Amino acid sequence: MVTVQGLTPKAKHLEYLSFLSTLIMVVALGLGLYTQWQVTENSAILVISLVGLLVFGLACALQFYFHYPYVGRALFHIWLGCILGIIVFSEEKEIQYMMPQEVMNILFITSLCVHCFWTVLQRALRLYEHRPSLYSQTEVLEGTGLIISTLITGNDAVAISLMVCAVFCNLVAIRLKSYLGLLNFVGLLCLAVFVFYKDLSISVNLFGLACFIGRHSFEPVIDLYFSGLSTLERWESFFRVSKFWRHVTIFFIFILNLVTGGIVGRLSANHKEWFIVVPLFVVFAVLWLSFHFLSFVTCWKLMNRITECNLTFASLPDDNKNMNQIMASKGVRHFSLISQRLICITMVTTVTLMGIGWTTRTAYSLSLISILLPIECLTLSLFWELGASLGGTVTGYAIIAPNTGQSRRNTGATLLSGALVQDIGSRATASLNKMNQFFSYHMIDSYGCDYSTSGISPDNIETKIKAFFDRRTSDGPKFDTYVLYFSGDTYDTGDWALTDGQSLSFQTLLDWWSSRNMDTGSRLILVLDTNQSYLWVSPIRRVYDEYVAIQTCKYVKATDPESSDVARVGSFTKDFVDYNQGEELEQNWNDKKRSVTALYQVSRCWTDFTFHLPTPEEITDHWDSSFPRLLKPLLKAVNFGGVGNPCCCVGCVMRCLKRKKMKWLPPKELNTGHRFKLVRS
Repeated sequence: MVTVQGLTPKAKHLEYLSFLSTLIMVVALGLGLYTQWQVTENSAILVISLVGLLVFGLACALQFYFHYPYVGRALFHIWLGCILGIIVFSEEKEIQYMMPQEVMNILFITSLCVHCFWTVLQRALRLYEHRPSLYSQTEVLEGTGLIISTLITGNDAVAISLMVCAVFCNLVAIRLKSYLGLLNFVGLLCLAVFVFYKDLSISVNLFGLACFIGRHSFEPVIDLYFSGLSTLERWESFFRVSKFWRHVTIFFIFILNLVTGGIVGRLSANHKEWFIVVPLFVVFAVLWLSFHFLSFVTCWKLMNRITECNLTFASLPDDNKNMNQIMASKGVRHFSLISQRLICITMVTTVTLMGIGWTTRTAYSLSLISILLPIECLTLSLFWELGASLGGTVTGYAIIAPNTGQSRRNTGATLLSGALVQDIGSRATASLNKMNQFFSYHMIDSYGCDYSTSGISPDNIETKIKAFFDRRTSDGPKFDTYVLYFSGDTYDTGDWALTDGQSLSFQTLLDWWSSRNMDTGSRLILVLDTNQSYLWVSPIRRVYDEYVAIQTCKYVKATDPESSDVARVGSFTKDFVDYNQGEELEQNWNDKKRSVTALYQVSRCWTDFTFHLPTPEEITDHWDSSFPRLLKPLLKAVNFGGVGNPCCCVGCVMRCLKRKKMKWLPPKELNTGHRFKLVRS
């Protein structure tokens, strides 16, 4: 009955391990029904059990005999959620401490633990293929069954159904990589346990509830780390929906906001000091409605831009389609930066609305606000990510010299065979062509690809690199990102080998960059393909005040210089360029048989980097062209304190958390925001 979506073909034989968690849960549900029937002697429970067996048998027949696997799985998971809901929402106090009931609770927790173990095992062994999705079929089907169970038990079915919807809205937010959604989900769980069910005056089985929520929330939560999909890649499943349904979704959310505000306002009239609360609520409601209207218009305009991007995406050839670059060219990043604070303040007004209606709350008002909050959290996260990841200007410069495969030392010349000399030249030429292809594919403003067969002179490379660091866009400001590539001979320290026995160290290169950058906020990415360039990884880690990153590699040492069995300098460049152009590698980065492994490292402050921010004049022009003049006074409130992080009050904390995450849990793939990623094996 259970299928594992996203498993790689080689792991299909392990799919049967996933049955164990569900099997334990089925045993727990059967034991729970038997305990309730034994104590209450309610014939309805017997009928439910018989119907459950019938549904289970029908589901098996549809899947294995009639070859309708989807229908069979759907019936099974709906039945599973329905029976679980009956157990959870019809908890009787007199059976809580009976032995069969305690065994059932233990089985619930065991089922959850086995499911979590299987989920972690999939990702640890890299057996799971991550795909962008808003939800899984299993959680929707079992959630539907849980909602049906509230109709059977008759315990405030509408309020509980809305709360179940709120849980799944939070899971959608987490799947879309919204860390605000994760925090909101934790708050929702506390709200449900300590407030919601107490307001309904019903007793619930917390072990069964924990099993249900844990089984569906554990996977999206741990995928915040294990999944290499960026936030925008996760949103593709929604962006590819038709224009009509995206606009219908935006309109429905706006109507839901109006309904929630109306319900909270109506309940405020029941306050014992209504003559004070009601006028205050009316004043706040005007402000709340204004911001939500502005947010509605903003999201509507964003969907229009996404539609334009989809049309452009469909018109491009298949070998050069990239949604991020298209969105950047359509001004989506600039639009998002301007709108970030508006979306943030809109979310704050919703939280304030919840606070105002707290005293006169009902289970219905709590459920509705619990649905809206994750939606606004994921909306803010989207605008935040669009502003942080899209666009940005980038320039590149490549320096290539023949690599002999030997470390430079202060020793005499080494005689190389003619075949090896020819191989060295062909590898250098291949790297040159690959870097030209890399700059062209990713629309990087190329400063050039210099190829020197006779070595690199110190004076020439200093002049060229400093001129490269001085480059500016056609509009005047510095580029956001500078990509410097080098492939050639090095010394044992990783320093670049120059002519006349001289070298270029990392510290010298960093000094040149610092003198040219001068706190402009630009960043430098070094892409190095040499034998000893991995030795520059440690110095990068100790850089505090510059945005610097290195992408390099480590080659397996060859016992025979002329052997063809070992990867040579140039192999990493080919794999790196091919991978960032979406091509399949002969051996993936995590293959232990690789003879060249990828490494990357970033400076301490790398996660603080941001692209160019819009000016106050640009924000004013946007408001004049997008919103009614009546709401223009809100412009000063939205942009109070200048342009920047919409959550400026917590910006310092967020920067600290990002730095710690990069230090302790560095991702396998680091998105640069320019269509290519830094990778590590």
